[in-house]
Amino acid sequence: MANTQTIKSQMRDAILVSMSQYMDAAVLDILRNVIEEQFVRVNMEEITTLPAEVTRSIDEQNKYIIELFLIKKEALREETKYNYLNAIKKLLTQVDKPLTDMTDIDIAYYLRWYETRNMQNTGKRNLNSTINNERRYLSAFFSWMRTQKLIYDNPVESIEKKREERKPIDFFEASELESLREGCKCKRDRAMIEVLRSTGLRVGEFCSIDIADIDFRTGDVWVRREKGGKHTPAYIDEVAMHYLKEYLDERTDNCPALIISKRRPYNRLSDSGVRAALKEIAKRQGMKVRVYPHKMRKTLGMSLKNKGYDIGVIQEVLGHNSPATTSRYYAESTKDTLRSIRRQAA
Repeated sequence: MANTQTIKSQMRDAILVSMSQYMDAAVLDILRNVIEEQFVRVNMEEITTLPAEVTRSIDEQNKYIIELFLIKKEALREETKYNYLNAIKKLLTQVDKPLTDMTDIDIAYYLRWYETRNMQNTGKRNLNSTINNERRYLSAFFSWMRTQKLIYDNPVESIEKKREERKPIDFFEASELESLREGCKCKRDRAMIEVLRSTGLRVGEFCSIDIADIDFRTGDVWVRREKGGKHTPAYIDEVAMHYLKEYLDERTDNCPALIISKRRPYNRLSDSGVRAALKEIAKRQGMKVRVYPHKMRKTLGMSLKNKGYDIGVIQEVLGHNSPATTSRYYAESTKDTLRSIRRQAA
């Protein structure tokens, strides 16, 4: 028999899902508070795991859970929500059953399908790292379902991750960075490249910066990190600051964002906008290497590593939550550090 607290939570969530089509997020949050204040005073009898009105079909049950997720995770980054829901929706195309009834067998079946889903078009299987990412999105969603007491166990947890091949870190050589600089046809793109290089921010963190977030005297910029949600400082060095000021001096718009689109209405530049701008520059320069925003972050990490900074410093600069994340990529000696050691030992 479900306890009264679980029943109350289920009823609250059912009301919120039903009313979400009529209310915006702020009013819905007020409704949540009112319901919880009233439910504190009453006891309730047992109810089914999902409200009776959504148990008529598989589609209705799954739709209810997805709508509940969108309400409860309203503050989650749009890209993160998209990744979770995209994985869940693909799962439901392959396994036609309620999300509450999914088992480890269903997840294993789906991931095998996901591994080969592109073979007909490309002749290649998805990389183990790609499959592990999909597994991670599914696991995060089912973990949320467990915290909401919709399920008792996360069916993804018993599925082992695939072994990933350790590849060298993909970073820009000095000549490649120079080629990108030479390919800039406007002050905005040069400022964008220099700030990304200097701060090592994730692209979403970079796009979220407002002009008001920057201390132009020190180069400090406070950023809300995507991983962990902490506000920590990043640093814009003198070279980047020079090109950033040149770009800002020519702007005549009222947008608070640090980097904006080239054309009216001059909105904040999006993640995809940054990626497209870098690819356009690389194409213009005829560059054969991969060019993408996160490579700037890896480049800063490798620069710090080659200069002899320890893992703790690199972790702090890059804003990693855990030293294990930093160690995974930057603990091993690089060719530059090994070369330096050999010279010293000679």
